This record gives sequence, structure tokens and C-alpha cells, in this order.
Amino acid sequence: MKSLLLLCLSASVVSAAPSYVDLPTVMRLAGAKNEEVETARTQFKTARLESDQAWQRFWPTLNLGAQYRGHEGQLQDVAGNILDVRKQQYGGGAGLTVEWAPGDIYYSALAAKQRAIAAGKGVDKARLDTVREATDRYYELLGAQAALSVIGEDLGVTERYASQLESGVQVGAAFRGDLLRVNTQLARLKIQTRQGEEALGIAAARLAETLRLAPDTELRPGKADLVPVAVMSTSDVSSLIAKAQGQRPELKSADAVIAGLAREEERARLGALVPSVQAGYNAGGLGGGRGSASGHFGEQQDYFVGFGWKIGPGGLFDSTREKLASSRRESVTLQTARMKAAIGREVVEAALRSRSCQEQIRLSESAVSAAEEMTKLAAERQASQVGVVLEFVLAREELTRARLSRVRAVVDFNRAQQALRCAVGDIGKGSFNTDAPK
Repeated sequence: MKSLLLLCLSASVVSAAPSYVDLPTVMRLAGAKNEEVETARTQFKTARLESDQAWQRFWPTLNLGAQYRGHEGQLQDVAGNILDVRKQQYGGGAGLTVEWAPGDIYYSALAAKQRAIAAGKGVDKARLDTVREATDRYYELLGAQAALSVIGEDLGVTERYASQLESGVQVGAAFRGDLLRVNTQLARLKIQTRQGEEALGIAAARLAETLRLAPDTELRPGKADLVPVAVMSTSDVSSLIAKAQGQRPELKSADAVIAGLAREEERARLGALVPSVQAGYNAGGLGGGRGSASGHFGEQQDYFVGFGWKIGPGGLFDSTREKLASSRRESVTLQTARMKAAIGREVVEAALRSRSCQEQIRLSESAVSAAEEMTKLAAERQASQVGVVLEFVLAREELTRARLSRVRAVVDFNRAQQALRCAVGDIGKGSFNTDAPK
């Protein structure tokens, strides 16, 4: 049902023009058709089937069949006599065959189970990376839209002011140099508008790429406003690092790999101590005789059992195999330690960036308030013929610059918050099953 919902959302995004998306929709669509996630999912399915197959090695093999055998010519009997013999035989039946190396099978099955668990966490890691990329590009799109709105508002005000000045110049009530100054500012704003439209289109294409939509899909944010969205507290970074080390799927995957290699080490050390068992039982019938005789058919049974130990490579006294498994486990353990350090750095960087951007938002809001007041005073002075056009133009420039600075600060803050959330591994589970095999 959830997969059907995602497909419907994808279809609606592709078919509409423009298509409006919000953050929850982006997070649901992220990974719905992503090749990396699907590849990881396929690898997990393969590993789980291999684990199931490893446990099935404990089951005996059932054989069903029939046979016919004939002979003509010389044949030596058990006493050494050479005889000219012509005979035939036929038979049929069923049999059970067991070839067990219990120690090897048990530890290899445990190792296969851990590999399946690691592959399942790899699916979660692929989805986490996709969600991180999708949310980052969504805020890029939202920021481009907000910046374009700010420039568009300033452009509208400047166009109206230029129209008023042009009327004043025509009647001789305004200085033509002021009109030229405003027209220069108007041209600059139009250039910024075109650049903003370009940035918006590029951001939409980048988000469409992540969501695996058509490259020319005209995506737009579902909400026109841009507000800070605090999803993670940065007051206790140490607890966030500890939480990340307990939740990040790549660490869980690495732990499963280490556990699997530990089982391989036990397999090399202990598996060979358990004797291998070979047993079989066949039941059926046998008939035939000399020449073309076809009678004498009757039932027969064969059974055997035995056990033993393998000495040498893959068996007892194979120290190289044990050392190899131990070396692999130590290597992955060292890689996991480096991974933990990198994750800790990601958490600290995201937390510091969030704090910095939060302070930048506060400062930019103060700058916006001051610029709005300055613009208001400049407009009043211009209306009373006290000020000059340059003062009003500069005030509008400062206001636009302050608003754009606030947009960048909010976008960076939201990006940092989502990066912190992903660094901690605080993302919901996917719609597919990555449980460990039984």
C-alpha cells in the first residue's frame, strides 16, 4: 500500500507543471526509485537467501532413481577365474544421503546470518544518504525561490519609483540624472532576477535528479515562506555523538561484519574439532540374471555410517586459516574505529553550523529591521523633497541585501539541522523489510 502511494505521488509530480512539493513529500519520495537503494536492497535479499541456504545444509539429501546394467563377454570372479558371462540387472528405489561437517556448517551459517544483517543495514545506509541529499536539495530549491521573491519585491518597488520619476522628468519636476540612476539600479535588479530564475531552475533539476523524476520537471516549493525549522537540539553534543554511534546504520553494518568474521574465526578454530559424518540409506529392489533372464526381482537395503576428521588445509592444524580470519576481523575493527571518529566529526560540524546559522539569523533579522526603518525614512525624506534619490536607492539596496542574507542564513540553518539529524541517524525506517534472517 505504501509503495502504491509513493508511485502515485511520483506520477502526480511528473504529470503536473509546475509541481509543488514539501519536505515530507520529498522525504517519502527519496529512495522510492533510487538505484542505490534498490541495489542495496537486492544485495540484502541475496545475503538473506544465502543465509537460509547455509542452514539448509543440515538437511539430508533424498535420491530417487532407477538403473539398468548389462554385461557380455569375459569377466573375472572373486576367485580369479575368467568366465564368459552374459548377464543383466535392473533396480530402482530411494535413498537418503548425509554428508555433514557440523562444526563447519554451523559456524558458516552463523557468519552468513551476520552478513545478511550487515547487508540489511546497508539498505538503511543507502536510504539515509538519499534522504540527506534530497532534503539538502529541497532547501536549496526553497532558498532559491525565497531569494527570487525578495529580488522580485525590490524590482516591483523600483519599477514603480522609476515610473514616478519618469513622469516627474517629463513635467520638469525631477532631475533626469536621478532617473538614470534608478534605471541603472533597475537593470541590476533584472539581472539578479534572471540569475535567480537560473538558480531556481538548476535547484529544481538537482532535486528531480535525486527523486529520479523527469529532468525537465518544474518543481517548486509547496510553501512560499522560508522559516527556520529546528528538528535537533544542539545543547548536548556528547549525547548526540553517543546516539549517532548507536543508531548509524553503517556502524551497525560494521558490527555485524565483525560478528560474522568472529564466527569465521571460530569456524577455523573450533569447527574442525567436530568430526564430519557420512551416512546413507537406500531401499528398493534388484532383479535380473544370466542371459536375458528378467526375474528374481526382490527388495534390497543398503546403509552405511562413518565419521572422521580432516587434517591439513581447511581442517585440523590449519593455523593459517585461523590467522587469516583474525586478521580480517582486526582490519574491519580498525575501519570501524575510523568510521566512528568520522561520524563524531559530522555531528560536531553539523551542531556548530546550526549554532552559527542560528546566530546569523538573529543578526540578519536585526539588519532587516534596521534596513526597513532606513528605507521608510528615506521614502519620507524623498516625499518631502528633503532627501535625494541616491539615498532611497541605497536604502533599498541595503534592505534587499539584508533580506537575502537572512534567506541564506535560514537555508543554511535548515540544512545544518537536517545534516545533524542524518548524522545522528534519526531517520524513519523504509517501507521494505531489513530484518535479520531467522
